[in-house]
Amino acid sequence: MSMGLVLLQAGGGVGASVPSLIAHATPVSKLILLLLMVMSVYSWAVLWSRLRLYRAVRRADQAFLEAFRRLPPTADFRLVAEQHPRSLLAQVALAGQRTIEAHPHAAGTARDEYVTRAMDRTTADEGARLEKHVGFLATTGSVAPFIGLLGTVWGVMNSFLNIGSQGSATLAVVAPGIAEALIATIVGLAAAIPAVVGYNHCLGKLRDFTNVTSRFVGEFLDRRAGG
Repeated sequence: MSMGLVLLQAGGGVGASVPSLIAHATPVSKLILLLLMVMSVYSWAVLWSRLRLYRAVRRADQAFLEAFRRLPPTADFRLVAEQHPRSLLAQVALAGQRTIEAHPHAAGTARDEYVTRAMDRTTADEGARLEKHVGFLATTGSVAPFIGLLGTVWGVMNSFLNIGSQGSATLAVVAPGIAEALIATIVGLAAAIPAVVGYNHCLGKLRDFTNVTSRFVGEFLDRRAGG
C-alpha cells in the first residue's frame, strides 16, 4: 500500500489517501474489497463467539468435575449436572447414567460397552455444536488470499488498459491501478491471517475438550458403571 501511495504522490493523479483511492476504484474492485471486508468481519465474530463459548464450557466442566468427584460413587449427580448446563462433561455423564439405567440387568462388560458408546455419541454431538461455524475460519483463511489476488490482477490489468488507451506509461496513468491492486492484496491477507490463526486456535481447544472427555469416560465407568 505504501508503494501505491508514493506512486500517487509522484504522479499527481488521484488523491493519495486510501479512502479516496477506494472511492475512485472500479466497481469490480469495490465488490472484491466489500466481499473481503464481510468475510473478515464475520470471521472475527465467529472467533469471538467460539472463544467465549469455549471459556464458558471449560469453566463449567471444571466446576462439574470437582462436584462430581466429591460425590460418593453411587450418589445421584443429576442435580449437579443440571446446575452446569454448559458443561460438556455433564451432558456426557448424563448420557452414561441414562444408559446404565436403561440396561439394569446387563453384564458388566456389555454394560460398559453400552455406556461407552452412548457417551461417545454424546461427545460427538456436543463436539459438533462446539465446532459450529469454525469451518468458516478455514474457508476464509484459504480463499481470502486468492480473492485479494483477483483484485490485484484486476488492478494491474486496469493499469495496462490505461496505458493502452492513453498511449502513455507515466506514473499518473499507472499508479492508481497499482495502488488499487496493492490494497486488494493487503485486505485479502488481513482477512486470511487472523482467520488461519483463529482456526488453529479453535482446533486446539476442541482437541483439548476431546481429550478431557475421553479421560472422563474412563473415570465415569470406574465410578458408576462398576457400582
